[in-house]
Amino acid sequence: MPEGWSRPRDLAKLAELRAHFDYEIPLDDLPGIPVEFSVADGPVRAELQFGRERGLPRVQIGLNATLTPVCQRCLGLMRLEVSAATSVVVVDSEEQAATVPEEFETFLAPDGYSSLAALVAEELLLALPIVPRHAAGERCEVADAGAVQPLLPDTPAGEETQRPFAELRALLERTKN
Repeated sequence: MPEGWSRPRDLAKLAELRAHFDYEIPLDDLPGIPVEFSVADGPVRAELQFGRERGLPRVQIGLNATLTPVCQRCLGLMRLEVSAATSVVVVDSEEQAATVPEEFETFLAPDGYSSLAALVAEELLLALPIVPRHAAGERCEVADAGAVQPLLPDTPAGEETQRPFAELRALLERTKN
């Protein structure tokens, strides 16, 4: 039997009822989360409060999660605290979304139905950084001189270093004449 957050629901009806939900959702149960953000230290904590605003179904979404992506600066694992709080208006078509005042964010729920996990997943995706990396002031392994590995091994003592392009300038000048 699917969890309460994973089954499709009539979001307009939830808005009429002013429904309120508190969930701890496993990250694996959220649709569309990229693989680079797919490891978490525990579930995503989500609070959803439905209501109406200017006659439109609205959802206030708050979420907290601790993810463990790979830092794109040092390529080490990092701890990423993600928090978001936003309000979205639920629309059932792109045409309806075009009529919503600009100050509102929209969530497209075809035929008015969607899972609560889809609402949470969209807000989590919007809160994620484009490139995960340690924040300023946090320790990034690249900052440690000992952590940086040279691209080429050291040349053994007594062996001459080969420089394949050392004579390139002379060769180019000869071909110009």
